[in-house]
Amino acid sequence: MPPKEELILRDTLAIDRTRLANQRTLLSFIRTGLYLIVTALGIFQFSKTGNYDWTAWTLAVLGGITVIVGIVNYLYMHKKVERAYTD
Repeated sequence: MPPKEELILRDTLAIDRTRLANQRTLLSFIRTGLYLIVTALGIFQFSKTGNYDWTAWTLAVLGGITVIVGIVNYLYMHKKVERAYTD
């Protein structure tokens, strides 16, 4: 197996951009999930009759799923990037 070559500056910066994009994507997933959950809480708060409880529960569940999907996506991509550049 040949010795591993040093990365040039362009490649190092590309790795950094990829990592930052992955973190930015995670934060977008979390922000979207929290918006959905806060909207559900607002519907619960202002719905006096309870007619919109199913909508609020749906939004709350979707918000939780969005956060979980974002975390799983981040971990998957983080592992993939690390594996690609450490081999």
